Amino acid sequence: MAKVNPFTPNNPAHAGMFIGRTFELDSFDKALTQTKHSNPTHLLLLGERGIGKTSLINVAQMFARGEFTWGELKHNFLPVRLSLDENISLVDFVLHLKSAIEREINKENPEIGWFKAGWEFLSRFEVAGVTYKKEESLANSAQLIQKCIYSLIDTVKTLKTSKIAKQKEGIIILLDEADKAPDELCLGSFLKKLSESLIAENQNNILFILTGLPNLREVLIKSHESSLRLFQELSLKPLSIDETEKVIMQGLKEAENTSGIETLIDQDAKNAIFAYSEGYPHFVQQIGFSVFDADADNVINKSDVEKGFFMKNGALEMIGDRYYAKMFYGNINVESQREILKIMSEKWNDFVSREEIKKKFSGNEITLTNGIRALTQKGIIIPKDGAKGVYRLQWASFAFWIKSHDKAKHR
Repeated sequence: MAKVNPFTPNNPAHAGMFIGRTFELDSFDKALTQTKHSNPTHLLLLGERGIGKTSLINVAQMFARGEFTWGELKHNFLPVRLSLDENISLVDFVLHLKSAIEREINKENPEIGWFKAGWEFLSRFEVAGVTYKKEESLANSAQLIQKCIYSLIDTVKTLKTSKIAKQKEGIIILLDEADKAPDELCLGSFLKKLSESLIAENQNNILFILTGLPNLREVLIKSHESSLRLFQELSLKPLSIDETEKVIMQGLKEAENTSGIETLIDQDAKNAIFAYSEGYPHFVQQIGFSVFDADADNVINKSDVEKGFFMKNGALEMIGDRYYAKMFYGNINVESQREILKIMSEKWNDFVSREEIKKKFSGNEITLTNGIRALTQKGIIIPKDGAKGVYRLQWASFAFWIKSHDKAKHR
């Protein structure tokens, strides 16, 4: 029987998804329990790309449904999930939210006329064009937000008490990539008003879980300065070397159980996977997947890791296409900033001083200063604590990608 690759870089529900995340899973469990008892503390899952935010929001969704338990209690919420982007208008957000709730309710309740009646105010928008939706979002945002809040309150009230719908303990609203929310969405303000209205109506059984890059804090504060007080922040960190090894070994054990073929791995290979992945869960999965494919003798060593990482369509290329290409060309629209990154990549992700960059930089002093400031604000380079004018790249694999990508471009 052929070996089955146990690593799943394209599936957030991967082997080892719970390793190193005990605190976060405890926080989900406590937040759901508190929400059932009308005292929710909303959650922010913050972290860089590849850190595992999507995997954790999947876990929260499964906890909420009661598909499995973490603590002693089995929860029974209605979970709804949306992904935000830079172009979503307030009307579209409310329409998507309504559709997501309706879809979840419909899975267990064929007759949902009561739900549609409660969201009737949206009927005129459902077939409207993009321009009209944007105009309405800007012109009538306060009214739309209030109507949405009233509809949510009525929905959660019915789900908790109605005999025509399968009863739930409340609603969990999961917003993925919430850092992309545009200013016009007024996300922080909306959440603040909803929270206050739920308390006033004695229906405080809705929990929001938001994921995003660290700048999500600023997105919320921008529309309401006190909106962050609603949340407990869970800042996701990379896995340790021991946790990374556990993920690898769990994956190899899973492969053996599936195919009956044991695959061994030596310590140098484990160390190399950790060095290249830096403990980012998605990177561990992608590197594990590529290395497992590269291995030909069921004994993974360091050369297998290097082959899987650097080969054509290997881990570095896959990670680069998914995480780095858009950032390098989309988030950075100034060539001088890309030049700074290329210079810094020569030292992998070791710290580099401004003076070292300046020696190789083709632009002037002002362009260099502005470029470093912009890259720092975007979180692409990181200043060294306690050392002025010293920086490094956010990810070591980003340095590898920049160098290999540059060579391929000039080949």
